[in-house]
Amino acid sequence: MITGIDKSMNLLEKMLDVSATKHKVIANNIANINTPGYKKMEVSFAEQLEKVIKDTSASKFDAFQPKIVVSKEDTNVAVRNDGNNVDMDKEVSALMKNTLSYNVYTQLLSKKMDLVKSAIENSRV
Repeated sequence: MITGIDKSMNLLEKMLDVSATKHKVIANNIANINTPGYKKMEVSFAEQLEKVIKDTSASKFDAFQPKIVVSKEDTNVAVRNDGNNVDMDKEVSALMKNTLSYNVYTQLLSKKMDLVKSAIENSRV
């Protein structure tokens, strides 16, 4: 069984991985804004994350991988006549939100590492 601090650190690491993947997918959507017939992609992980959080097995964290899927939100909505459904404003907004999330996860992980470092230093005394 993993301790609480290990599980939260593992979760933060995974969330950083998810954010990095989301960034790549959003950048790919933006890069394909002029590709006829291109369908917006997104990262699906909320349901998997919920299961992983409830499970106490460390192996579940290791197996947790976000999935890249065609966006359900905009599948049938074509922004342009050529069938492309990428909306630049939505993508830029998603990119900014994802960047903020990544920064929060980084700060939280840094604080956790500071706590661990402090605990190690105090145990030597």
